Amino acid sequence: MRARRLVAVMLMFLPLLAAAELQVVIIEGLGGEPRYAEQFAEQVSAIESAAGGLTSSERVSVFRSGEFTRDSVIAFFTQLENRMQSGDRLAVYLVGHGSYDDHEYKFNIAGPDITDGDLADMLDGVAGGQLVVNTSSSSGATLDRLKGDERTLILATRSGAERHATRFGNYFAAALSDPSADLDKNRMVTAEEAFGFAERQVADFYERNGQLATEHPRLEGEQAARFSLARLGAARQAASDSQMRILLARRDALNAEIEDLRLRRDSMAPDDYQSELLNNMFELATLEEEIERRETELDN
Repeated sequence: MRARRLVAVMLMFLPLLAAAELQVVIIEGLGGEPRYAEQFAEQVSAIESAAGGLTSSERVSVFRSGEFTRDSVIAFFTQLENRMQSGDRLAVYLVGHGSYDDHEYKFNIAGPDITDGDLADMLDGVAGGQLVVNTSSSSGATLDRLKGDERTLILATRSGAERHATRFGNYFAAALSDPSADLDKNRMVTAEEAFGFAERQVADFYERNGQLATEHPRLEGEQAARFSLARLGAARQAASDSQMRILLARRDALNAEIEDLRLRRDSMAPDDYQSELLNNMFELATLEEEIERRETELDN
């Protein structure tokens, strides 16, 4: 029974291990009004917190509203071109307002805006699988410029013509910590699950209030079900439990070892690499069982 349990946990985490490096980039646009500025800041914090449960803090880059320029974002992605490899994954979040003039999409930031052309150029230069989550108004206008075989897109609107401020971003950020978004109950929230949660909440809002929907979210790409965005439970409990903090620190260290192993793969004999990877995966699976037991103890 225990062996089957360990294998099940290993399979659950296999997509994460296969993509040993996850880079997360969060870009916060201008709010324009205090209520939007507050909403965007909260969404960014929720996304950053969720990302911290999946990758190390140095791989989570946050561009806070008013503290960066278009040029600094472009320069950052140029650096990513040299750091990321074909087996890595990149998640990019755009949280803010967007506009579309029937020719060009713009994500609204201080100074010159980031255009759909800028986004395409930045992303095309970076290797690996990519997820782009754009919660802004008119975000659907970016579809044609950004779609690609290795890229999954989550957009708050179906076209550039849906220009009203969206509610999708609030719901999408909420999905990253809401157990009801985790449909398969494996304590992980995938891009597909987060999108489905937010899409349902958007539709319910307009129906409940008897309003004509001004946004229709869309998902494009084949990898949404395999792109994990959040791990539920442990991070919240770690804040108040020293034993949980120790377990999570051990897990972070083990994930770092797995990543280091991946980086050394080309210099190792194939059998040695597979054997060491398998040992690490079993150790990680055992550790996840300990974390789950501690979660159960804390909940009781």
